Amino acid sequence: MPTGSQMRQALAVVGGGSRPFSSRHFLKLVEDTGKVGFWSADLRTERLDASLGLYRILGLDPATEMTFGFGLDMIHPEDQPAHRDQIAVLRAGQSISREFRVIRPDRTQRWILHHAEVILGADGLPAQGMGVVFDVTERHDAMNALMQRHDRLNALVAATASVFWVNKANGEPSEMPQWMALTGQTHAQMQGLGWLDAVHPDDRARTQAAWMTAVEHTEPYNTDYRILCADGIYRWFNARGAPVLNRDGSVREWVGVCLKMPGRNRYGASLAGTDAAALPAAAVPPLSGMSNGEELPTPGQIRAARGLTGLSKGELAAAARVSVSTLNRLEDPASSVRPRPDTLLAVRRALEKAGVEFIFEPGKKPGIREA
Repeated sequence: MPTGSQMRQALAVVGGGSRPFSSRHFLKLVEDTGKVGFWSADLRTERLDASLGLYRILGLDPATEMTFGFGLDMIHPEDQPAHRDQIAVLRAGQSISREFRVIRPDRTQRWILHHAEVILGADGLPAQGMGVVFDVTERHDAMNALMQRHDRLNALVAATASVFWVNKANGEPSEMPQWMALTGQTHAQMQGLGWLDAVHPDDRARTQAAWMTAVEHTEPYNTDYRILCADGIYRWFNARGAPVLNRDGSVREWVGVCLKMPGRNRYGASLAGTDAAALPAAAVPPLSGMSNGEELPTPGQIRAARGLTGLSKGELAAAARVSVSTLNRLEDPASSVRPRPDTLLAVRRALEKAGVEFIFEPGKKPGIREA
C-alpha cells in the first residue's frame, strides 16, 4: 500500500497503459471521503509518514511531525490499557486489527478502526510497517442510538408487562422465556398450541379463536384471559401483539406482551385481591338476547349495518373500541366463541351513531334501516 513519499512517486497505469495516473490521485479520491487515512514507517525509528487523510481523521495540522508515541498518546484513556501495545506488537512481527477511541486536540472523540501489517527486512526481522485507519464514528453512533432505543423498550416492557413474547410467522411460540418463568411450562410444553394449557379452561376456546383470527388475517391481537401461574394461582392478563412485516408484506414474526390486570377481571368488576383466583363460571355474564333491557345485535345485523354505512371493519372496530379480530367473530354466525354483551352493545352504539337503526319486532327476524 503506497504511503508518504512512495505514494507521490508511484504511477498506476489505467486502461492498458493508454493514460498514466499518479497513485496520489487515487489516494486523494479515497481520502476525500474523510473516512480513511494511511501511514508507513521504519519500525526501527519513531517517526512515520502519514497521509493527509490520517491527519484529517486525527484532527491534526499536516505540518505536525507524526511519531508513534504521539499517536499512541491520542488513544482514549479508557482504551489505553488494551491498545497502547500496538507498536510493540508490530515490532514483534505481528499484524494488528484494532478498534478504539481517540481524543483529538480540539477534545472531540472519534472511533477508529486500525489495520496494520509488517514487512520483514533482509535479515528476516520486522523492518517496515504500513497501516490503514478508518473513521467508524458514525457506525458507533448509529449502534449506540439503536441500543438506546432497545434499552428504552426493555425498560418500558419491564415496567408494564409480565411477559414479552416473540412468535414465529405461523403463530407458533418462538422466544418466550418470561412465559415459561410465569407458567412453569417448558419450551417443549408450550410448542404448537401447548401454551393454551396454561390458560384457564373457560378461556381457552375464546383465546385460541382470537389468536388464530389475528394470525389468519395478519391483524393486531388483543384479548384477556386467565393464566395458571407457576404458584398454582390463576391471574388475569391482557395479551396483545402485532405482526412484524417484511418489505414484501409477508409476516416475519409476531411480537407482543402479557399485561397483568391486578384487582380486575375482563368485565371490569373488582376482585377481592390483586392475585385473585379463577372466577367461578357463574361470575361470567351469560349471553342472551338482551343486556340491561337492550337487545343485542345479531351477526347478520352487524354485517348489514356495516354495509349500509360503508364502514370498513377497521373503521367500525376503531369507533367501537374493539379489535378487528373481535369484529370478525361478531360477524361470524358460526363462531364458537361467545361474545360479551358489552362488546355487542359497543358495536351497536357505533353503528347507531353512524346512522343505523336496529329493528327488533316480535315474531319477525331482526333487521336494520337508516335512522
